[in-house]
Amino acid sequence: MNKVEPIGHMPRYLQILATLRARVEDGVYPLETSLPPESELCEEFGASRYTIREAMRRLVEQGMVHRRQGSGSVVVAAQPQARYVHSLSSLADLFQFALSTHYEIVGVESVALSEDRAALVGGEAGSTWNLIKGVRRMHAGGEVVCYIHSYIPKRLSRLVGELPGCVGPFYALLSKRAREDIIEADQEIRGEPMTREMARALGRKPGDPSICALRRYTSAKGTLITSFNWHIAENFLFQMKLQKNL
Repeated sequence: MNKVEPIGHMPRYLQILATLRARVEDGVYPLETSLPPESELCEEFGASRYTIREAMRRLVEQGMVHRRQGSGSVVVAAQPQARYVHSLSSLADLFQFALSTHYEIVGVESVALSEDRAALVGGEAGSTWNLIKGVRRMHAGGEVVCYIHSYIPKRLSRLVGELPGCVGPFYALLSKRAREDIIEADQEIRGEPMTREMARALGRKPGDPSICALRRYTSAKGTLITSFNWHIAENFLFQMKLQKNL
C-alpha cells in the first residue's frame, strides 16, 4: 500500500484552486472565456508560477478548464465533471476533494466482519463494525462519482450519529472527536466487477468493471476508519508524481 503523509496546513495551490473554481462557478470567469495569464495570477496571489500551474492543472483535471493553443486556459464547464482524476500526494488532497464534492449517506448498519473483509478493514474476523454506505457526487444532485462503504470500529460508535452533518472527510471528524491522531494512512487501488448494489448506485450493470480505492486510516488504538470507494472504470484516472532524491 502507498503511505500518505499526515495532513498539515492546506497547500497553497489548493487554496488558489478553491478560489479559481469558485470564480468559475459564480460566473466571474464565464464559459468560453480565458482565465487571466499566469503572470497576473502570480501577482494577484503572490505565488510562484509552479504553484499557479499546479492549481490550473487541477482545474483541467476536473474538466472545468481546457488549455487551447493561442487562447490560454479557457473555461469549458461551470461545474466539475464526473470524470475523477486521482492525483494524491497528501491527506490535504483528500480533504479538499471531500470539501469540493457532495456526499450523501444512503444507509447505516451494524455488520460482523468476514475473514476476507477483516483483513482489508484492519479488524478481527467476527468483530462488529459500523458500516456507512454512501454516494459522492460532484455537486448536490449531480452525477455520482463513486459509491462508498465506510467501516468504523465499535469503539467509535458514539460518533456515527455525527456523520450526516460532517463537513469534510469522515476521518478528520473521527480523529478530532475521538482525540486519536492519524499515524498512518494506507491506500490500495484494485479493479473489481460491480456487484448488483454497486451497479445500481453507479447506474451500470452488475459485472461491469469498477476501480476500488481502498483507504485505511490508523491511530495508536487501531483502525480509525476504512473506506472502499468504487468508481466506474472508464471515469477513473490515477496519476502519481515521483521525484528523484538528490
